[in-house]
Amino acid sequence: MARLRLDVRIVEAREPGATTIAEALLHVQSGDREAAMRGYRDARARGFAEVASLVNLAALAIGLDDPLPAIGFCGDALRISPSNPDAWVNLGVARWHAGKHREAAQATLRARALAPRNEAAAINAGLMLRSVREDERAAELLRLACTEVPSSPRLALAHAEAARACMQHDRARAAALRALALLGARIDPRQPGRSGLRPAAGADVRAVLGAACDVLDRTGVVYHLMAGTLLAIAKDGQLFPHDKDVDLALPGIEDDALQSVRAAFADDPAFRMFPATQRAGHRPTVVGLVHVATAVGVDLMLPTRDPDGGVRNETGWPDRLTSVLRPYAIGRLHWDGRDWPVPEPHAQYLADMYGEDWREQSTVAAGIRYDRCYSDTMLSNPSRTSESVPRAVNLGLLRLAHALQGREWSKAVAYCAQLLAREELPEVRTVLDRLQAAGHDGMRFDG
Repeated sequence: MARLRLDVRIVEAREPGATTIAEALLHVQSGDREAAMRGYRDARARGFAEVASLVNLAALAIGLDDPLPAIGFCGDALRISPSNPDAWVNLGVARWHAGKHREAAQATLRARALAPRNEAAAINAGLMLRSVREDERAAELLRLACTEVPSSPRLALAHAEAARACMQHDRARAAALRALALLGARIDPRQPGRSGLRPAAGADVRAVLGAACDVLDRTGVVYHLMAGTLLAIAKDGQLFPHDKDVDLALPGIEDDALQSVRAAFADDPAFRMFPATQRAGHRPTVVGLVHVATAVGVDLMLPTRDPDGGVRNETGWPDRLTSVLRPYAIGRLHWDGRDWPVPEPHAQYLADMYGEDWREQSTVAAGIRYDRCYSDTMLSNPSRTSESVPRAVNLGLLRLAHALQGREWSKAVAYCAQLLAREELPEVRTVLDRLQAAGHDGMRFDG
């Protein structure tokens, strides 16, 4: 079962000594685990009798990955105040982290029944339901929560994501635009920003690329480098420093050969395979792997050939984004002491996926220049089919909202540019105007 990023409740506590808990929680948030543990031990030794302190002590225990005592603290709080929704929220989170998923959902739904306007209860309940594939129930719960707290951008965003998982695309768009309208009115682009780039992966990606290709070579299937992996090597002569995954394609692979590939990776202890995400009746479009030692991901895309030789890529559930690239052969590109299989001509392939200016460090969309590190091919791929574009826009809206929540200002500008190149959306334009007025552009910020 996935480890969900669940909300905990922290409330005002006035009991003598409660500041010990508050200070330890600040240490958790800042990443100073040693100081947080000292505060946690001190708080447990003191003993607390008021509900607010016990709720916060449970939140601290959860933050320090100590869910069983957190369950006890919540139980103590609920014996004092059985209808306290914050104690029920934290009890649900503690139970989830302890592996008691059914009881966790029950506690969280109890919190929601007690306090329909409790944002954490609704968001946690939606995540728990989605984790067990009850997507439609989650979407409906979050739709109701949005009517109860219409001013919450987080609830609107959670509703959009749940609706997307149900492939309710119109509903997802409406909720995503609502979230952006709320965020656009609340964000302060004058605050310090973040780059939005993942930590540098060092040499890990290069090693994982070689290991994955070694497995494929042993199976004898036809494959090639693709997407960001190919772009980095062809453009820069090295992998992008912030990449944390490897992109490979197995064009036109037959079912028997695909089974052989799955078996080969399943037998290799260096890799772990993710469960397939396709729905019943649909052939998988990607095999997702992770390299166990480094946590570097490997995506094996499964494109098909059209009758005219064009190559059709599809992302599958829930967006089913399709792109059609011009026909190509498989050639070889020498790099780093090895001959790698690549689409030939690879310049044509990269132009189809990234645009004719793929060699440049920056690109332009909707008249806005931004660093190519923020280019999202899910949204901006020039070979995207017309029927896929509205769903690609929905995905871009969600990613823009997350960039705003994370104060990733340059990344947000780049998403605005890519979205406006697809469709003129007033909510996106408003966000862009605010970002530009604060002096932000789409060029890389590594702060």
